[in-house]
Amino acid sequence: MSESSEQHSAPSVFDADPASGLSGGPTAPEPGFVRPARESDLPLIGRAHAATMLASMEAGHASAHEGAGLPAGVRAMIAAPVVAAGWEEPVTAPPSPHHHVLVATQGALVVGLLGLAPTQGLDDSGQPVEGSRAVEVTAIGVAPEHQRLGHGSRLMAAAVDLAREDGASAVSVWAVRGDESMSRLLTAVGMAPTGMRRELPIGDGVVEDCWAAAL
Repeated sequence: MSESSEQHSAPSVFDADPASGLSGGPTAPEPGFVRPARESDLPLIGRAHAATMLASMEAGHASAHEGAGLPAGVRAMIAAPVVAAGWEEPVTAPPSPHHHVLVATQGALVVGLLGLAPTQGLDDSGQPVEGSRAVEVTAIGVAPEHQRLGHGSRLMAAAVDLAREDGASAVSVWAVRGDESMSRLLTAVGMAPTGMRRELPIGDGVVEDCWAAAL
């Protein structure tokens, strides 16, 4: 596809978090789009992902441990340059044509990201289904100052389009329990918790729930 055909801007059933109180005229924001990530996007990808990851982990840790914050060492590790370095290979040398990294843009500025990878389809009990193809959203984040403008739902809509093109029958994502902004987004785009959970050894422990939807 050409770059123009890969951009997503029109509202859809996944665009459920528009900004409130915005009107037209000179103060209206520039249009938001979604496109494949480029190597030059890495610094802003790192910035957006580090900010949203830190906020999510803080919320999850506080929820699980009576308001306790993350240890300073954990916070220091979630730094934009470190996170950006982790995205370099997925952006510049993805392991397969079915691995994707998308960015959300506001005008010329990269304000969000989404990683998408193929995975095994599972049944309702979490067991693999032979021959079933699915995709996992490995990361999604929008810079805090650009949230509630539809970027998250546009990223998810673009991910679903790619998943269908790749022949997937379901999409899943692991979301931090206690991150209410993520829960609202996933609910708005039609996903629901599967009942599967896992604990991450971050601080005193952070719980993630698996959300999924059929395509």
